[in-house]
Amino acid sequence: MTEQQPHHDRDHATWSASATERNWRCAGAIAMESISPEDKESLHAARGTAAHELGERCLRGGGQAIEYLGMVIKTKEHEVEIDEELANSAQEYVDYCRTLKGVWLVEKKFSLDALDPPFEAGGTCDFISVEAHQIEVVDLKNGMGVVDVNENKQLRTYALLAMLNLKAGVNAERIKVTIVQPRAPHKDGRIRSETFHVADLVEWTSELMKAMRRSKRAFDEFQTINGDRVKFNEWAEKWLTPGACKFCRAEANCPALRKKALAVISEKAAGWFEDPNATVVVPSPAEMTPETLGRVLDGLDMLEDWIKAVRGHAHAQAERGVTIPGYQLVDKIGNRIFGFTIKTDDVVIVAPMTENEAIAVLKKVGLTDEQLWTKKLISPAAAEKIVGAKRKKEIEALTIKPVKGTNLASVAKSTRSPAQTSIEKNFEKNFEQVEKKNAKQ
Repeated sequence: MTEQQPHHDRDHATWSASATERNWRCAGAIAMESISPEDKESLHAARGTAAHELGERCLRGGGQAIEYLGMVIKTKEHEVEIDEELANSAQEYVDYCRTLKGVWLVEKKFSLDALDPPFEAGGTCDFISVEAHQIEVVDLKNGMGVVDVNENKQLRTYALLAMLNLKAGVNAERIKVTIVQPRAPHKDGRIRSETFHVADLVEWTSELMKAMRRSKRAFDEFQTINGDRVKFNEWAEKWLTPGACKFCRAEANCPALRKKALAVISEKAAGWFEDPNATVVVPSPAEMTPETLGRVLDGLDMLEDWIKAVRGHAHAQAERGVTIPGYQLVDKIGNRIFGFTIKTDDVVIVAPMTENEAIAVLKKVGLTDEQLWTKKLISPAAAEKIVGAKRKKEIEALTIKPVKGTNLASVAKSTRSPAQTSIEKNFEKNFEQVEKKNAKQ
């Protein structure tokens, strides 16, 4: 088996497939990113990277994802231990890929050089299956935000990359793109596809090149600003269009996004961001009508994303030594573990104990073997790992996914069926009690 390059070490093109939606919508995004520092890798992003790397290991080397339970995968800024959720996500993706016939290509990086684009453009396809007259591109999405497969610009870019760079692309008549999103329920299923004719992709490619040229014009104009604030504001008004800002490095510094994010709150409340000590009166949620609540909730997603981006950017700047007035870096303290503290005249050394060292110390203070350990039932994933792939279905038949309450979700962003309200549940309960009482009489 060829040694795979860690996912966190793989670079991205200026116009990457994953950024096609954003760059298409916001022509100025590439220019803004050119002056933005790299973001800190979030734990969610790290887990997504780990899921992809785990899927690749299984597809290249065989075996099941559950066999890697407990393995640690190093990402850009994290060390992610493979848990049940990651193993299950990767396995659903691997299982689907293994159903496909034809020639497989795993984690294949391609470019759009054949189209002579104005930027370095390309991307890495998670999985490709090549048959006689059809190419299928499969993309693993580990996030919980539902991604639509229909007319998905990232997936179409992957399809274009495959068609241009594979010999089979010459004979292909149809291209199928598939999203595997194990953690996001969807009315069309967690695995959903779109199939289109090559002629449709050629027509779409013409629009893609127009979008790239728009971004190039925005980039060239950006180079002429030279620090002029008036020119920058005019440029931002012309070229920046918020709406697909997730994962954009310029999210925290984008004036168009700031303007749109603050538009969801009153003008007086927006003054908080200019003078945090100002006295501002905002409407009480209890005074809002259902229509107002819906409108405000729609805007809060963008406001919360922007605030999160600002916090992340500020933390990254502080880590680089930038002084932010009124703020300082402090240590993040974790939960207690067993360890040694050694004090000398000049320094305090803190080091964790090994398991054997901790056992020896605890026995000295009187704990018995029975008191040192706790027992708990193993998880379904751990049980599957023990019984092996052949008997995995026997374990699956014994598992459920319990409902643990409700979340308030946008109808436009969720595909789950509406849950019962507390009033409806209480009504049903009371109705059943009345029915039983009447039956007894």
